[in-house]
Amino acid sequence: MTMAFKEMKAPQYPPRQWAIYGAAGSGKSHFASQMKAPSLVIDSDARFTEQLSHAAGTVYQLSDEHTDNTDPDNIARLLSENLPGSGVRTIVVDSLTAILRPHINAAMSDIEHGRAKNKIAAFRGKAMTMSLLQDAVTGSGVDTLWIWHTHESMNAQAQKIMRASIPETELVRLRRSLNAILRLDVDADGKRTVLVEWARNGKSGIKLVDMAGGWRGMPEAIEAAMYAEGIKDAGTPTQFSGPVEAIAWGFEQGCFRDALHSKNAYEETKRLKQPKTAAEMARYWIEEVESRIAEQATAEPVAA
Repeated sequence: MTMAFKEMKAPQYPPRQWAIYGAAGSGKSHFASQMKAPSLVIDSDARFTEQLSHAAGTVYQLSDEHTDNTDPDNIARLLSENLPGSGVRTIVVDSLTAILRPHINAAMSDIEHGRAKNKIAAFRGKAMTMSLLQDAVTGSGVDTLWIWHTHESMNAQAQKIMRASIPETELVRLRRSLNAILRLDVDADGKRTVLVEWARNGKSGIKLVDMAGGWRGMPEAIEAAMYAEGIKDAGTPTQFSGPVEAIAWGFEQGCFRDALHSKNAYEETKRLKQPKTAAEMARYWIEEVESRIAEQATAEPVAA
């Protein structure tokens, strides 16, 4: 009798559940074209056809109707109907910015014109959009690449900084579906670079230069560098690349109601502790999260 099941074997590397971001001209879509093929592109920016001549293999489109690529309900429906048995190895969301921006603008308009009771109510639809997208895309079981844009802004010290084009809370929510976040840039010599800003089970802080051009072979090079020391247990971090990573880590520990609750707790911890360095803030935040976990573990069960 032939066994219907196959033995489970550990892969060399974890699935590519990645996200990339960067300024205009950093090569985000070009990078996406080098992911495992065949790939399926949710082309919400309506520009991916510019990359077809560079693509590492066959590229499928979600739909030739642009609105299908920007409407979360349609995206989820089309993936459910057509992805099984398609042979697709990578889903590219290019870009998350274009999908979320209409919901963000609508929420802000509702707040400005008094159509929403409060900010939480106004942005509830945005949170549902993010959840629907994550379930539809990540639940597919194939590699994924989420793309978002950045824009130049000024901080409180009147210095130019780069900000993500989607809210911090959405980045926190997205991270539960990721195992790496990559930042693309262009160095002083005009070379494109990629920084492994965060890796769940690998090495973070690695910067690679696109020496071959066109990001050829770069996804494979990133994997080799991230996991050169093996696939690690995530464990408890000792530092964070920034507030988004810290808030996301806190959210993933299960001691907060949602991403916004984690964000508010982080900001309150910062206000109360007034850390002088990023290392101090990381320590205070880890202590706060671990304290909340301990409190929940010892809390009396609530009667039904």
